[in-house]
Amino acid sequence: MKHIKITKAFSLIFILLVSRQFSYAQKTEINFNAYSGLFSFRGDGSSSTSWINFNPYTSPDKFTSNPYGKKSEFSYSLELQVQRVTKTKNIYGAGISFETLTSKVAIDTVTQNGFIYWQYSADGKTSLRNTFVTLNPFVGHRFSYRKISFDVLTGFDIAFCLTSKETGNATASDKTIYTADNDKAKPSIDFRPRIQIKTQLKKVGLLVGYSLGLTNYQTQNNPKAYSSYLRLGLSYQLK
Repeated sequence: MKHIKITKAFSLIFILLVSRQFSYAQKTEINFNAYSGLFSFRGDGSSSTSWINFNPYTSPDKFTSNPYGKKSEFSYSLELQVQRVTKTKNIYGAGISFETLTSKVAIDTVTQNGFIYWQYSADGKTSLRNTFVTLNPFVGHRFSYRKISFDVLTGFDIAFCLTSKETGNATASDKTIYTADNDKAKPSIDFRPRIQIKTQLKKVGLLVGYSLGLTNYQTQNNPKAYSSYLRLGLSYQLK
């Protein structure tokens, strides 16, 4: 509820700023952006290593104790972005994107609970893949040097989480392979302040950005895990 109120407040401020500046706008630009980068979790509820639990009397019978990894796996985002550039080189706009962001945690142990308890050392990993539809309103300013433009942008991601799924695979010391393939509880919205810089020559640009998640993914436990996304990308100006 707190995040929803914050989102509404930022959205209202953004709309007021944009409506005030539209009368001074010089041109509209439409960009297609493709990103990859490093997505991971931070906080005391995240971890670099974890273990797979096996309990034949529960559902699911195999699951990762803590899948919120401090390490990154391949992630990508595809974004359509519309922005106005004023005569004074101020920028106002918004982007909408589809994101598949994946973190990982190393698996060093497999345990069995239930009627019999045992523990084996293991070698493997669990990936946690989260998919989002994300809205990114932003403001910024354009700097120019000869034919190269530099856009410095700040805004926030309102990331609507569609799915969150763990995929784990580990080989125990007795050579038994254990897998975990489960849907995880997901936040409805991951709210992330975001800063981004774009360098553009003609219609092609390079992007560097960082999104700092403020939503706790570990809602079922006291420890907290927040997302982080360092993004690198390419941009092409459609208009």
